[in-house]
Amino acid sequence: MSSPDLHIPFPSAGLEGGITVTHQVIAKLAGKAARATYGVVAMQEPPIRKLARFFRGSLTEGVEIDIQDGAANIGLHVVMERGVNLAQVTVNLQEQVRYQVGEVGGVPLGVINVRVEDLQD
Repeated sequence: MSSPDLHIPFPSAGLEGGITVTHQVIAKLAGKAARATYGVVAMQEPPIRKLARFFRGSLTEGVEIDIQDGAANIGLHVVMERGVNLAQVTVNLQEQVRYQVGEVGGVPLGVINVRVEDLQD
């Protein structure tokens, strides 16, 4: 069962406790990284989720986070540019999100799934 937040213990044995990162923070990091990837035109989500996004902010649009087993699984719903190599842009997108969220943000990651919702000129 997924947890609403991700708890990351401090890596040093001499430190007690850890840091808790919310879904929203992880989604903002992933959304910003996705939007900066070449070939990604926009983020998109199913209409039913748009109401929930109203309360979370636009940076989380098209990003789903599921916390399981101490790692964040990320789902991205993207609109890509017509004419790009979808497979290559998807690989670049996954690498960019993994770097920004995992390496820079320090968040343990599970899988990063990409769903291409549309193509635009």
